[in-house]
Amino acid sequence: MNSFADDLAAILREHPENLTDLAQKACISRPSLYDLINGKNLPRPTTLGNLITALELSEKAAQKLHDAHRSERLRTNRKEQDILLKEKKILLSEISDLLLQKGHEISRSNHSGGPDLILRSGSRRIPLHVTSRLIEHPAVLGHLLEAMHNLSTSTGYACVPKLTHEDRFYLPLFAKYGVKILTHKNLLRELK
Repeated sequence: MNSFADDLAAILREHPENLTDLAQKACISRPSLYDLINGKNLPRPTTLGNLITALELSEKAAQKLHDAHRSERLRTNRKEQDILLKEKKILLSEISDLLLQKGHEISRSNHSGGPDLILRSGSRRIPLHVTSRLIEHPAVLGHLLEAMHNLSTSTGYACVPKLTHEDRFYLPLFAKYGVKILTHKNLLRELK
């Protein structure tokens, strides 16, 4: 299942109406609603709007569902993945240039799935994950922890252009394991 399906299933469990009535109000078939609940597909934006209206969600709950939908769409849509990859390459180039200008020694990982950059400071090597948007926070944390283990270090960084509300939510969890989510400006301050 995906985060959108999990959130939708939790909302539907608490909702007093049955699924048939909700599907009818949202102008979708009952099997289509089950497909959404089971995570087999994602709704179109208009269908999502109809579903939110049928569920009569609060603004906060509707925003949470919209965010989960957007996150899953970014994760699974090839077009969105291509856009994210281009943004990541540009950001990686900018951060590499900034770090080199400040006199830091950097290298790239020699295997896929590893950190985007490795900061070298004397005998220490620190993994750095660079992305335009953190979509799957637990997966990023897992990759950084694996890289930290392989590099025998206790510090790692996830670098984004701007911290989102969701990034701030995960800050304590990341900090517990010695990983920090930072903007590139804060990364430079951290490395001084």
